[in-house]
Amino acid sequence: MTLSRTKIIYIWGNPLDFSLSPFFQEHCAIISGNRILYKIFRGEAEDFLQLLKNERCIGANVTIPHKIDVLSLCDELTETAKAAGSVNTIFKSNGRIFGDNTDGTGLVKWLKIKGENLNKCGILGNGGSARSIAAALFEEHSEITIFGRTEKGWEKNFGIFRNLSEWKDDFLTISTLPFAVEGRNVITIGYSSGKISIDARMMLAFQGWLGAKRWFVETLPAEKFAEITELHANAQLNQGLILNLANKNEI
Repeated sequence: MTLSRTKIIYIWGNPLDFSLSPFFQEHCAIISGNRILYKIFRGEAEDFLQLLKNERCIGANVTIPHKIDVLSLCDELTETAKAAGSVNTIFKSNGRIFGDNTDGTGLVKWLKIKGENLNKCGILGNGGSARSIAAALFEEHSEITIFGRTEKGWEKNFGIFRNLSEWKDDFLTISTLPFAVEGRNVITIGYSSGKISIDARMMLAFQGWLGAKRWFVETLPAEKFAEITELHANAQLNQGLILNLANKNEI
């Protein structure tokens, strides 16, 4: 297969400086016999749509700040994407563009592997990722409380809303907030370079695996996907440590 015919998967978002997806997705694809290029795109919606329509493109990932904007670019949405109100995975079928969301389902898969009790769950924050997580937990019949500063309206579809000030560390809580929250029952899914928790890594791995199942006839088992994601997360951490050391030595 020549490079000019290699299939392409895009990731649309900004910033993408710390994204692990290009590394572990290409790695996993090659091992499973699927030769692809996984390319970063930071442009506008109209240009992204043209990339999606190209026959070489078989799908895409979408991250902040475009998960809601991309809804209008899709010909159809999966039931999961409709419930989440956003799209993080795009796949194509019969020339049509489908939008899916694997954020919440990926996290729930990891939490079940961990053996977490999902009967009662809290979610800190009520942005886009919180809604997709709430939708996935709702499918597990969890009793859900969403904590935020201002109610947005979607929360009542999955549980109850409470002000962020009312949260107590009494049961499993997933934090989608952009700052650290301390607690023995807190699962933190936010990350930056060199600061990605095991929970954030595994959420990323399993949502990536669910995306790969949409793109390819065959892909790796979920556990292997997680192993390769962990490998690249550690590589990124080591790179950060080396750069920090080099910077200190220059002083």
